[in-house]
Amino acid sequence: MKKFLLALGAVVAMTGMTACNGSSSKGDTTLADSLNITFGEFLGQNIKNQMPQIKAQFPDADEAKLLRGLEAAAKLDTADISYAIGYSMGLNIIIQAYQWNQNEIKTNPEKIVRYAIKSMSDTAMDIQKAYMNYQTVNSKVQDRIQERAQAAQKAEAEANEKKGEEYVASLKKEDNSIQTTESGLSYRISNPGDATRATDDSSVKVIYTGRHTNGEEFDSSKGQPVEFSVSGVVSGFSEGLKLLGKGGRATLYIPGKLGYGESGQPMAGIGPNEMLVFDVEVVDIIPGDAD
Repeated sequence: MKKFLLALGAVVAMTGMTACNGSSSKGDTTLADSLNITFGEFLGQNIKNQMPQIKAQFPDADEAKLLRGLEAAAKLDTADISYAIGYSMGLNIIIQAYQWNQNEIKTNPEKIVRYAIKSMSDTAMDIQKAYMNYQTVNSKVQDRIQERAQAAQKAEAEANEKKGEEYVASLKKEDNSIQTTESGLSYRISNPGDATRATDDSSVKVIYTGRHTNGEEFDSSKGQPVEFSVSGVVSGFSEGLKLLGKGGRATLYIPGKLGYGESGQPMAGIGPNEMLVFDVEVVDIIPGDAD
């Protein structure tokens, strides 16, 4: 969330706003209205681009509610800048408390603010002492969060690995053309293509669609060939490409250990050790440099 807040802060900073005094004119009004429109449009696009990151960090984030919060903040009196600054600081506390609470470290924003106000008038306290006290506790908090995250990721990875194995087993019962390599890659070839196969040194032009096992698409070349190095993709995809020649088509069932592993790809919605399904067509094979 810190990156998101910094990103929005950068948007504001980019306006290069300065305070000035002077009488208003029709020209000023027109310029202000243009600023309202253009900055609003830019901010909207920035928020839209940030939504995947927000949802990755806050799985229960709701875009409609986010926009209602944005509208509520916009109703603050711009003339009362002190209140607005304090309000903004309070919102940051709410967001931070939410993240702690999600990790079962139950914090209380009101208590945090109460001690913040008390600290401001505490003559025995200074910023260095307060910082060191906070860092000592925060170090323990981060250790706790990391331990919980690792435990949750491991549990999810184990569950996804089992789910993937069961998925392929069920497919094999209905389709005996599905084969599994020694590494664990399962595949069904509908057209092997030419006799010449791609190698690790080759580049390929491929039309592909990536799906979760529930059929939901997470990536696609959108029907157009995409060129990349055979050795530049996850190992399961690379192994599958080397089973095909030019014109070849196959469906690859890539287990997590041959895909994105226990880390997954949260930004793409791919979980730890999640099995992925790719429909691929090799349009062309470009041999590597002989040297």
